[in-house]
Amino acid sequence: MNLTTQTTFQPSHNETTGRSKVSDNSLTATKSFCVQRFSGEIDMQTAPDFAAALDRVLTQSPECVVLDLSGVGFVGASGLSILARFASDAAAQHMPVAVVCRRSVARPIEACQLDEMVSLHTSVDEAGSALAGHRLAS
Repeated sequence: MNLTTQTTFQPSHNETTGRSKVSDNSLTATKSFCVQRFSGEIDMQTAPDFAAALDRVLTQSPECVVLDLSGVGFVGASGLSILARFASDAAAQHMPVAVVCRRSVARPIEACQLDEMVSLHTSVDEAGSALAGHRLAS
């Protein structure tokens, strides 16, 4: 199955309400988090596309990153390796990463102990709120 990707930038959560404010001009937000959405499967065939999309995210240097894998049904060893490298590179740039996924994707992430490098969530709103809290604590 093919892997599809979509990148959006959203303004940071409002510290008083904890809710994100979405605007049509979201790329001009002074503080933002990147939401990189994937759907399909991440396996040996699609791993290069997965890696390329994550590399594009790093070059944008957002404040925080949400990887939305809720549309992904399978992550193979190659995808986990790429995710580990991305999480390490993001940490080196002091860029917190949250992953939104279903249980079938969370299990291999936890088995590889990648959940120590990225936080796991069930929705983009939950992940964004967690990242907003991380920024306030920093």
